[in-house]
Amino acid sequence: MTRSFLFGLLTFSLFIFGAPRAAAHVSPTLAVTTRTVLDTVGTTPAVDPTRYTTAQRSADLFARTIVGRLDTLLKDPLFDRSQVGICVYDLTDDRTLYAHGLHQRLRPASNMKVITAVAALDLLGADYRFATTLQASGEPDDSGRVSNVYIRGGMDPLFAHDDLRSIVEELRRHGVRKIVGDVVLDATMKDTATLGRGWCWDDKARPLTPLLYRRGNKLSDNLLRALSQAGITVGGFVRTGVAPTAAPVWLARTHTIDQVLRPMMKESDNLCAESMFFQMAALSRRPYANYRDAVAQMSKLIARWNVSPDEYQIVDGSGLSLYNYLTPELLVLSLRYAYRNGEIYQHLYAALPIMGRDGTLRTRNRNTPAQDNVRAKTGSVEGVSSLSGYALAANGHQLCFSIINQGVRNMAEGRRFQDRVCRALTDGLSTPHIRPDEISEPAPSSVNQPAGEENGPDDGDGD
Repeated sequence: MTRSFLFGLLTFSLFIFGAPRAAAHVSPTLAVTTRTVLDTVGTTPAVDPTRYTTAQRSADLFARTIVGRLDTLLKDPLFDRSQVGICVYDLTDDRTLYAHGLHQRLRPASNMKVITAVAALDLLGADYRFATTLQASGEPDDSGRVSNVYIRGGMDPLFAHDDLRSIVEELRRHGVRKIVGDVVLDATMKDTATLGRGWCWDDKARPLTPLLYRRGNKLSDNLLRALSQAGITVGGFVRTGVAPTAAPVWLARTHTIDQVLRPMMKESDNLCAESMFFQMAALSRRPYANYRDAVAQMSKLIARWNVSPDEYQIVDGSGLSLYNYLTPELLVLSLRYAYRNGEIYQHLYAALPIMGRDGTLRTRNRNTPAQDNVRAKTGSVEGVSSLSGYALAANGHQLCFSIINQGVRNMAEGRRFQDRVCRALTDGLSTPHIRPDEISEPAPSSVNQPAGEENGPDDGDGD
């Protein structure tokens, strides 16, 4: 059988049956040889060449286009001196489109907040509320005297002046004129560590205390002042302690998980993320819960995604710690899990920054196909820049992706690469209509930030 005959037979077969399908995620230049967790769950079934449809050909043409574009971007000299991990997953087709450095353990920076948000929405529920409660030893006597008053802290990052005023007004409503004993501040929700493990000493981080007031730990001074202004005297002291279980609850000041989630994701608010993290720690139902309790809760969820604990390390909820290590695959798994769980997805998607429009992405990729078509969480700590989220692809498919640049001396280098990837995924799309209520206005404390910065309010140099 001659070579010319074999070549002719191959050409005829391709003409009749079409070209073989593009590999779901393997680029010839990437040498990805192992099957991933993603592939074991969402694998494109074997295709009968006789049933190879126009839609399948179109999908594979798009996949090959994405592979070609991203392969080209990875030729950037930036990667001669830095690392990058990328995963792009087609949620519509349920297959991996592209992977590079899929299993590399990298510092996620604030992309840690993606895992924290998904886990919190799953474990706590979308109806969860952050609560600070007022309790008392009993009703006041005829002279308006009560023995002790207790305030149980729930690490509510949004607890502020209006909440404190409501507590004082509730005391007056019950007829309290004098607290003959003490005002007891119950901070037993978490341990006494006020900083996260692996945080840098020069991070301007807010204290991690259950008794937050206006994002700080000055509740006692402000409470005494408010009581005095309301004509309520304190015979004893303001001290820390434990609220008795039997003490009746007079008031609970709460904020919803959405109210905390929005600044956490849109503006990368680290305190909101750590508060979310320790709400999960409190699921241990024991006093003085610590970061290990939160990690244990999150690890149970991650185990359901068939990911080994050896593949990641989590020590906080915000990503400020340099001890956190995640893989691009794990971040994409969390995004895919959210997408497949409608209640989680609707809350997460609404909280993510819109590229070119609001949050930490407000100045990026404006007037490009990526504007409004990408919603993603940014991240940056020293030497690391990251971006993970969702993109509407040029073929109308919904994608999720994760990009982690590590070892970059200039954060702008990582952001430029990520922006190019987003344009590669969305090229060919027009800008969709975004409802005004979907756009987040800049927080007052972040209005004067330099363009492109992504620090949460008052949260220092890293996020």
